[in-house]
Amino acid sequence: MRARGQRAAGLLSAPAMQWTSLPVWLGVLAAAVLTAAPVAAATYMINVEGPMDLGSVVAGASGNTVFRIAPTTGSVSVQSGSGRRISTGSARSQVSIMCRPGRAGDTKCQTDNISIRIGAVAAMTGRARALTNFTVAMGTATLVGAPTGANPLSFQIAPPGDNVMKTFFVGADFPVAGDDSGLPSGPGENNFFVTIVDINGLTLSSDTDRGRLQAYRSLAIAKTADLSFGRIQLPTSGSSTISLDAATGSRTVTGLAFGYPTPAATRAAFNITGEGGQQVSLSVPPTITLSGPSTLTVNVTDTAPAAPTLSGTLGAGGAYSFTVGGDFTISNTTPPGAYTGVLSVSVDYN
Repeated sequence: MRARGQRAAGLLSAPAMQWTSLPVWLGVLAAAVLTAAPVAAATYMINVEGPMDLGSVVAGASGNTVFRIAPTTGSVSVQSGSGRRISTGSARSQVSIMCRPGRAGDTKCQTDNISIRIGAVAAMTGRARALTNFTVAMGTATLVGAPTGANPLSFQIAPPGDNVMKTFFVGADFPVAGDDSGLPSGPGENNFFVTIVDINGLTLSSDTDRGRLQAYRSLAIAKTADLSFGRIQLPTSGSSTISLDAATGSRTVTGLAFGYPTPAATRAAFNITGEGGQQVSLSVPPTITLSGPSTLTVNVTDTAPAAPTLSGTLGAGGAYSFTVGGDFTISNTTPPGAYTGVLSVSVDYN
């Protein structure tokens, strides 16, 4: 039996499809662009070297005394008020500035001006009041244009160069409160800042320092009693000496002269007031001249040392009192009449 041949419908063969994978390079390239390293910027250094130091000053009896510190020399002058400075020497501050380039080839320190601001900080102690009217004088730095403002003071200096220190000096008006302020005498401080800023006014570097002083109360001397030798009868012959003891106030008369009990003889008396615990220099003249029908020379004596110390301690009021006497000589030929003169006494802090 022979088998019949059959044709299978739809069983046509086709070649198989071929697939290949594609490399993913785009993502790798994108990541490489996003991780590029930033460029370092130039950095600035600023340092205030030393305070604006007035040293020892005598405050006014009332109101503020404004001391002006010159940036050119550091000298101090009084602009207003009755106070005065005892210390000498420079009171200005010095400021140093340096620019460090960010990387090799960075020319910012060589091409860009540096903008600077100087101003007062609110903190104050003792008799020191806030600094104002800041001024500058160039040391090794070069000023670009005129400064503007006073508090704060704004100005520019020329590019300093890479890692080169440049300097300038700072002065200001330094007010000191008077005795009527109720503030304590003795040490006092205020504060100020010096800042480098960018074109947007943001701080790039900053430093602070202080103004400093030692404030004494105003010094005064007041007469509390006159020097009077009373009424004297001339001697009938020869000469006589009339003496008034500075310590006790007792009067003695030598020779044939006579001292009447009235009006009573009195020694002069003075009272010094000022800063407690401080030594002062006292000046009493060795002689004074009395004028009248003629002249009489009085040899002056007193109970005070040359440099007495006021009572109390620094930060509080103090006082010192002393008395003055003396002696003179008359004779039977001295013209009778009233004789008067002036005893001038001065005092100052040591």
